[in-house]
Amino acid sequence: MRRPGFIFLAMLLAVSCAETGMRDGSYSDAFQAKIINTPVNSAAGRLLIKAVPGGCGLDFGEIYGYKISTEPLFPGNNDNISGLDRWYLLTFDPKADMEAIANAVATDERVEIVQYDILIEPIFSEGSQAKVQTRSAVRSTEEMPFNDPELPWQWNYHNDASLAEGDDTFVAGADINLFEAWKYSTGDRRIVVAVMDGGVMHSHEDLAANIWVNEAEENGKEGIDDDGNGYIDDIYGYNFFHDSGQINWDETSMRSHGTHLAGTIAAVNNNGLYVSGIAGGSGNNDGCRIMTCQIFHDANAAPESDIARAIRYAADNGAIIINNSWAYPSGSYTSDSRFKANYSVLMEAFRYFEENGGYDGLIDGGLLVFAAGNDRKGIPSYPGAYYNHICVTSMGPDFRAASYTNYGTGANICAPGGEGGAAGFGTVHKISSTSVDSYGYDYMQGTSMAAPHVSGCAALGLSYALKIGRSFTLEQFKDMILTSVHDIDQYQTGTKYCYNSSEEGWNTVDMSVYAGRLGSGYIDAHRLLMQVEGTPCLYFSAGTDSELPLSVHFGGGSERLTFTDVAADEKASEALGIESLSVEKGLLKVRCSKTGTGRVTVTAIIGGTSVGGGDSMGGMEVKREFMLVVRKNTAENGGWL
Repeated sequence: MRRPGFIFLAMLLAVSCAETGMRDGSYSDAFQAKIINTPVNSAAGRLLIKAVPGGCGLDFGEIYGYKISTEPLFPGNNDNISGLDRWYLLTFDPKADMEAIANAVATDERVEIVQYDILIEPIFSEGSQAKVQTRSAVRSTEEMPFNDPELPWQWNYHNDASLAEGDDTFVAGADINLFEAWKYSTGDRRIVVAVMDGGVMHSHEDLAANIWVNEAEENGKEGIDDDGNGYIDDIYGYNFFHDSGQINWDETSMRSHGTHLAGTIAAVNNNGLYVSGIAGGSGNNDGCRIMTCQIFHDANAAPESDIARAIRYAADNGAIIINNSWAYPSGSYTSDSRFKANYSVLMEAFRYFEENGGYDGLIDGGLLVFAAGNDRKGIPSYPGAYYNHICVTSMGPDFRAASYTNYGTGANICAPGGEGGAAGFGTVHKISSTSVDSYGYDYMQGTSMAAPHVSGCAALGLSYALKIGRSFTLEQFKDMILTSVHDIDQYQTGTKYCYNSSEEGWNTVDMSVYAGRLGSGYIDAHRLLMQVEGTPCLYFSAGTDSELPLSVHFGGGSERLTFTDVAADEKASEALGIESLSVEKGLLKVRCSKTGTGRVTVTAIIGGTSVGGGDSMGGMEVKREFMLVVRKNTAENGGWL
């Protein structure tokens, strides 16, 4: 039996370009198949629809007495944008029956997909306001590569265990090896990273010089879309939550979250202020830039439609990387196919960024980095867990998994996220970065804080690629990121006594559950830059006699592979305190007294035991450069979060 509303709808939608999809009851299953998700946790009074190719005239007028407003989901030029041009946002009275409206819309033959606009709740990271006036320095700023006063406490960049103060909660080497990476690159203004989060404080003294600016809007007229991109007054990015060019950062519940992430990626370096950023430059206006894509405000949930818009905006306005420190709760989805089926518009937006978010002559697509989530579960959160995204887990300053991190299948890589929730760990064990508070910086922890380490390293790697004239496909560069790591599994032993506010409070955690489930390893910024350069790295510990195999770097164990010499320049010898250096039977034998990096050149003959060109048959002499990396501690085993 047909409901009167359906009869009315059929009459209303009978327009010239298509016939209404009014059918009898035998077609109800086909109509229902168009509705790909459920209204659970969706925004009231909103539906997303995708029109069939060539669909037109999608004016629904009224349904069941409610006026339906229809507008393209993506403003601006929507020609040939990989199907995003066929998406529309329907808005109506929030009191209306959502399912009834969706069912009615699904009867129209011009509609291919009906999707409820799911809300994403922000997930809080624990923060601690900085207390600079009561804290004494442990590491001198004179030992630091930049003059930013908080850099000595950013153990996540360079951890020499000097912050331990008599305990073992800091372990040398539990960092991203950033000081060595900074010797080669500190950033490049052509690299733009979009922070999809709460608003970034673009006026912050330690961020302002590295904020992306839309010059057409900055120099245009207020209230006018000067660059024609569909967004008015988007000078520093856009506030998708409020549909405004005005960025909001002074929130009550999630204060500083977006600003904190931005600082880790690209706070201005060497300006004598607050903190250092991974790709923040050298103080010469040469840092990577931050684009604000605000999707959250305070503790309010973000509709999926706003996120999709933000993703396309980032791609169209020059972002190469998007940092996403938000997610659905762990366990909401347990398979890629299920997630993809329920979030069609979001998946299409992701694909659009991957295809259009690159930089000509550098990389052919955009990189998506996600936090794994803070639910302390063996199921990483989506969208990060999706197979094509980089999903980041979190570790503390002792190499061990942070007490809050998600882990398991779908997690790709680990990075410092801070650890303040375990017994013996305090504020300084968290991540220090920029803040909207009066101190200008504060400490936070979470996989939210881990993700921007990977985004920052990626930005640094691409900056170095620009410097030396290298280019990559998106897949090649992702492979480099995920293999620029060190083993972390060996540290996941024993127990950790930690606090979990969402469960039973203080409890003991068996750390072995994290082994093999934190991703490929913990990221090393210097190793990534060496991969970009094409220089293999050889890792070993200071003060030890080490033997490192070389054959694999020369094509394997050929019978006609003869190593003849290894040499280090004066700079490397001095920097590393090289005490012995030789090559024997395919092994590099070395002993160094100092930590750091230095280049050596290994000479070999391929195809013989001597160089050809004379009266006898011989081989070809080849030389290959290696980077020796000497650390105190080395293990070389092959919403908001």
